[in-house]
This record gives sequence, C-alpha cells and structure tokens, in this order.
Amino acid sequence: MTRGTEQRPVWTHKDDERWAAEFELTLAYHHNPPTGLADEILAEVHEIATEAGRPIREVVGEPDAYAGTVAAERISETRRSAADLDGFAPGGRFTTGLVMAGFQAVLFGIVLWVSDGFWLTAGWPELTGGALLAALSVTVSGVLPELRAAAHLRAWRVTLAAVCALVLTTAALFTAVPSGSLVEVPAPALFGVGALLAVAGFRLSDERAARWFLGRRAAAEPVGDDAWLARLEKLLRGRHGYPAAAAARCREEARDHLRASGGGAAEEFGPVEVYALRLADNPGRASRSARIQLVPAAAMCALSFWWGYDLLAHPEPGSVWFWVKAVVLPPAIWAWVSTLLDIRSTLRRAARKDTAERDRSE
Repeated sequence: MTRGTEQRPVWTHKDDERWAAEFELTLAYHHNPPTGLADEILAEVHEIATEAGRPIREVVGEPDAYAGTVAAERISETRRSAADLDGFAPGGRFTTGLVMAGFQAVLFGIVLWVSDGFWLTAGWPELTGGALLAALSVTVSGVLPELRAAAHLRAWRVTLAAVCALVLTTAALFTAVPSGSLVEVPAPALFGVGALLAVAGFRLSDERAARWFLGRRAAAEPVGDDAWLARLEKLLRGRHGYPAAAAARCREEARDHLRASGGGAAEEFGPVEVYALRLADNPGRASRSARIQLVPAAAMCALSFWWGYDLLAHPEPGSVWFWVKAVVLPPAIWAWVSTLLDIRSTLRRAARKDTAERDRSE
C-alpha cells in the first residue's frame, strides 16, 4: 500500500480546509498521482489564495475539476495509462484488499469474544469456512479488480467463477456440513490473523503487487501489429471498461489506419497503454465506471435489505450479533442505496448526452 507523509498548509477558512481534503481525496483515488504531488499543489494553491485574499473555491474552482486539470497537466500519460478506470494504481486494490480483510477479521474476533466468550468452540467446517471468507474478501476486493485492470480477461472470468463456487462452498460449510470433532480456539487468534493480513497489506508495495498481476508479458510492449492490436482491445475492455463491441470497433479502426498508412502500430500510435488511455480519456469514462459498478452495488443493496428483513422477522435482542447488525445495517443500506442512485444519475446523464448527440448528427 502506497503511503506518503503529508504536511498540509494551515487554512484560514473552514471551506478552504474542506476544499483541500476533497481535492486530495479526488486526486489520490481517481488520478494515481506520484508521491508528493498533492502536497506540492496544495502549497501552490494556498499561496495563490493567500495572495488573492479570497477563498480557494473562488480562485481555482471546484476540487474535482481542479484535480482533473492537475492530472492532465502534471501527471505523465505513462503513469496515468497504468491506472484503472477509477484511478487506482496497479497493485493498489490488492494491498487495500489485504488491509480491509485484516480489519474485518479483527472486528469479527471482537464480536465473537463479546458474544461467545474468550474460548470459541468450532469444528473443521467452521474453521475452513472462516478461512474461505478471508480469501473471498481479498479476492473480491483485490484480485478481481487487479486482473481486470491488467487486461487478463480470461483469468478474470475464471476467478469470478471460482468466487461463485467458493461462496456456495462457504455457505454449505456454515449451514449444512456437520461440525464433527470440536476444538477450542481463543478469540484473540482472529486478532493475530487480522494483524497479519493488515501488516502484509501495509508492508507490500503497490509496485511489487502489480508485478504479480501484470507479469512480464503484459508489462512489455507487444511485438508485432496483431499482438499490439489484441493488447489494445483487451486494455480497452479490461482497464477502461469498454463494452466488447466498442473495443473491437476501436481495434478495427486502428487496423484500417495501419493498412492505409502502411506503418507499424508502435510507430503510428506509440505505446499501446498510452494509446488506450488517449482513446478512453473522454466524457464516457464516468458512465463506463458506473456500468461496471451497477451489478455489484445492486447485489450488495439487495443483500443488505435481505439481512434487514431477516433481522426484523427473527429478532434476538439477547444476542450480541443482533445489535451488531442493528447498528451496521442502516448505514450500510443508506450507503448502497446512495451508490445506486448516483449510478442511475450518471447513466441517465450519459443517455441524455448520447441522445442529444444523435439528434445533432441527424
């Protein structure tokens, strides 16, 4: 997980402080900046606003728009081309997934300790199911996004199928398989597991994790026009979220250009990852990201509502788990519903824009 040491300027207005926080968050999570760039920009903006004697928002505009301007002007195309559709650096989602799984294991251990006591009784199905839950958390939040961003589409599909199988297996282990011989495990053992996962996520650099997923072949420039064009199509589909038909159309347009010019792909278009970024860096980026998020967000929203229904239909006020769910579910439902509404709004704006462009062309 990439980290830096930030020394923020002292802001004179609360709104300036909010602007700086929004700018830094947007730049970090959507534009893959090099270490220290956010501090440099904030220092410059602070100086400009101080000299002007006006709030930052009036001087440079909204933080998300300014972050986009900074990314275009101060971050190289080579660096930006390596980021995924949402701006995560290669390897960043995997290291973040490890840290998230670690915190989940610690919280799970705390709840079990409070509800069941220091010693936990479990059989091999529960122990195996717990290990699979940790693996599922890392795979869903880290491995799948990394494979997609690396444009390993076949591996992504295989891993997705494996995740579906693991979900069913884990559910069966917790509900249908007899426990068999029971063993006692101290609840703090989960703290150790969580600490190992979190420390691994913090200690593992994004660059090293990226090499595991990208591999040498993907990191090197393709040799030959056919390999270059095939890599372009995969990058557009995986890293940049293009539909299969749109990615294939871009590939064929590039092929037609090469036939007309008689040149090579690398000579005409340059590095394939940079060219894919140039094609994908357009207003449709937000709608492509929204389409990718739609199914997972809808599934999590439905699951949260189902858990809420189960909580109300089978209340157990004497159980610690009941109160944990009662506290966690309302903000979870609110978050996923808000995410779905944002996705719908983004897709509607994109649809209206497409309709307006078609009307103008006609």
